[in-house]
Amino acid sequence: MPESLPHFAQHLKALRKSRGLTQQELADRIGLKRAALGAYEEGRAEPRLVNVVAFAEFFGVSVDALLKGDESGERRTRGASLRVLSVPVDASSDEERVAVVPVKAAAGYLDGYGDPDYVQGLPTFGLPLPEVTPNLTHRLFQIEGESMLPIPSGSYILSTYEEDWHRAGGMRPYIVVTRNDGVVFKRIENRLDSEHKDLWLISDNPDYPPYSVKPSEVVEVWRARGYLAFNWPTPAFSGMERIQGTLDTLRAEIQAIKAGR
Repeated sequence: MPESLPHFAQHLKALRKSRGLTQQELADRIGLKRAALGAYEEGRAEPRLVNVVAFAEFFGVSVDALLKGDESGERRTRGASLRVLSVPVDASSDEERVAVVPVKAAAGYLDGYGDPDYVQGLPTFGLPLPEVTPNLTHRLFQIEGESMLPIPSGSYILSTYEEDWHRAGGMRPYIVVTRNDGVVFKRIENRLDSEHKDLWLISDNPDYPPYSVKPSEVVEVWRARGYLAFNWPTPAFSGMERIQGTLDTLRAEIQAIKAGR
């Protein structure tokens, strides 16, 4: 239990806040004193097994997931194990907001993605568009680099949360949050059900080779739905090709004029 104490404290606090409960409210429902619950959340006290079981049953997660938060195999990849998704909510309307994860916040996101206080502190906005389905959780990630050109570096990728990683793939673009690389934007070939047991991440830019990511390295998967860019993509044709095209058009127009005399 002592080795898992920090994980238990973090997960217990995140689960309580995700339900919108105060320490006193949760303590009353479990049958504990608020001071004891506070000590559990701060990692100052080791909970009795009967209390761990009570917390697991109340939040609908397994004891292992609550203590370790790192279940592997089918339960993890299908979203059945503990995976806390913190969502910012508008205090006045109680509606979900779209959290923005800019490049400068990407490093901190890897540590704070499960912390409701961290996510609530990110920039947020509402997006009243028909393409933004209200019953899905959206997040806007800023990307950098040239691996997914022609989508330029600095673009923002509007994404929806993918709970079951077995549904990801089909060479569609995704935001993948990994323990080693942080936030990356790639296409996914899903090989979880094959002998590889991994996600194959592929760039649109052929200069960047594809690579494998094991489920144990993955923290979150978000399906890309659209993007917002403030840098226009570079045209596929060069300046000389444009000039040549203009000259060809002029020649055709001159020939047409001569033919009409």
